[in-house]
Amino acid sequence: MRCFWWSAMMLSLGIALTTTQVAQAAKFYPIDGVTVDYPPDAGGALWPESNMIQGPGLGYDANEPHDKTLSGANGNWVTDACGAGCSYLETFGAPTIYLDLGTDRELNEISIWGYEASNANGLRDFSLRFATDADGPSGYGTTVSYAPDFTELLNDTIIRQSMPFTQAVTARYVELTPLENFWIDAEVPGGDRVGIGEIAFEAPDDFVIDPPPEPSVKFYPIAEVTSSTQDTDFYPVEQLIEGPGVGFLNQDPFPQIGALWVTEACGFPCDYLDGYDPPEVYFDLGEDVLLSEIDIWGYASSNANGVTEFSLSFATDADGPDGYGSTIAYNPTFSDLPNNSTDRMPFPFDENVTARYVRLTALDNFFEEPGDGSNGETPGGDRVGLGEVAFPMLSASLPGDFDQSGTLDVADIDALSAAVLAGNNPTAYDVNTDGSVDDKDLKYWIEDLFDSWVGDSNLDKEFNSSDLVAIFQEGKFETGAAATWAQGDWTGDGVFDSSDFVAAFQGGGFEQGVRAAVSAVPEPSSIILLGIGTLLIARRRRA
Repeated sequence: MRCFWWSAMMLSLGIALTTTQVAQAAKFYPIDGVTVDYPPDAGGALWPESNMIQGPGLGYDANEPHDKTLSGANGNWVTDACGAGCSYLETFGAPTIYLDLGTDRELNEISIWGYEASNANGLRDFSLRFATDADGPSGYGTTVSYAPDFTELLNDTIIRQSMPFTQAVTARYVELTPLENFWIDAEVPGGDRVGIGEIAFEAPDDFVIDPPPEPSVKFYPIAEVTSSTQDTDFYPVEQLIEGPGVGFLNQDPFPQIGALWVTEACGFPCDYLDGYDPPEVYFDLGEDVLLSEIDIWGYASSNANGVTEFSLSFATDADGPDGYGSTIAYNPTFSDLPNNSTDRMPFPFDENVTARYVRLTALDNFFEEPGDGSNGETPGGDRVGLGEVAFPMLSASLPGDFDQSGTLDVADIDALSAAVLAGNNPTAYDVNTDGSVDDKDLKYWIEDLFDSWVGDSNLDKEFNSSDLVAIFQEGKFETGAAATWAQGDWTGDGVFDSSDFVAAFQGGGFEQGVRAAVSAVPEPSSIILLGIGTLLIARRRRA
């Protein structure tokens, strides 16, 4: 009886609460954008406005009963504070929220997910106004006179609260004005801010939702992550590599949505890096991959624990997980990171690196004396933390262009030769996609991607006597000395010997000119004899 009375009361207030008895998930219109107009002298937002429109599958569960899935800085919008013991709305007045649905939509309700139930900052009462696409974003009330008020929302963090309209509305723009937060009820502390979890508008069942666009960036999978502090970390380091769709949204601009990593505290207030060695984080990408940048998502912007400066070191699969700097000298440092817990922050490298292991050393956080916020500084710095780390894959706009220079050149074929010699089959160099990185990939690169011949040591698109003269002038034939493509190593085994000579002449391109112009290939046996003669001539000239 009590449950029936409570439900009837909520319905009488115009608030419909979804239940788990409803099997079919609701559909919701996409919201193109949200902005907030803040009162004069009120500052702006502590947590971003975009959190209000993250949508099904991110801000709230796409399945019934559509419970809110995110919290805190990742799942809420909230204003700056008016100070302790004050009402934001009485002190500053109301902020105004503007929602753009992209085109005119038929609207029959608005759904609200609350802020944090532990305080009084959440939205309690609000009003709406509407404008059509023709009215424009400033035309509220011009052709749509309906302007409802909704009151006495629940101070609940999880459930969807659906407010049905008393008439259908066709509009593109919606203006939401908070009228009260829970300061008026005085049941929990707070009310010095105004906050909302999520806003949505239910669409009819026949509404077709366009699939999300393909993300502009793809990221390498990270096989494992460990830290030098993992035995005492407050939040586990594994949360740094939750990846696209979990750690961060797999759609542009890739906002952070996942959990965080942070060390233990040194006490409060104190500077962690004054008392402890800089923490190190070790990433294993599973195989050698081509890296051009690292992407960082920050820790919690409400404190000073986030990393503001870090350095990187690299090791190949052959170097092993302890071989940082053994064969890769590049050791960049990045500084002046913003204290941002939402946005993806890319840090491009000055040179491309082929590595399996990456070591990140946290050199500084946002600590400022005295660290407790008493001088107006952001409190904290007694820990060191990050939100998420990822490594973007290089664009495949030009296959075989491993250094992303925009052209296929000697640097690319030397990089491929090094990958063949390493023998660990890094996927980025498997240009013929057969699962292995070997001499077949070199042949594919030179013939199918570069459109030339095995033996074209100077990469002038022809294989002729000038190539043979050049390689024998290097003096590495059958010496066992390390050789590059330009020095006669055409099979990727690291040396120039008879196997390279055989591979080149079996390709049938000697003295055939540019590959695209060739219509017939001479018998390999005749070409080999010619090649051997050229070899002997070159060696006699050297003598």
